[in-house]
Amino acid sequence: QVAEAVAQPLLGTRRVTLVAGGSGAVGVARLPGEILDVVTRLPSAVEALTGVSVAQVRGGLGTSRG
Repeated sequence: QVAEAVAQPLLGTRRVTLVAGGSGAVGVARLPGEILDVVTRLPSAVEALTGVSVAQVRGGLGTSRG
């Protein structure tokens, strides 16, 4: 769900410009890794900015999808 929310703004994107340095994947091959990096860092960033633990909030929501 978090990955979907992070990727959602990209649905209407017509052009993406990636700037990279160093070694590793370049171009469109780098995009999935960049999205995964954002998703991985997001919970700690939300907690740092708001004081709210994403893990605790998610745990309080249960596993039902309605």
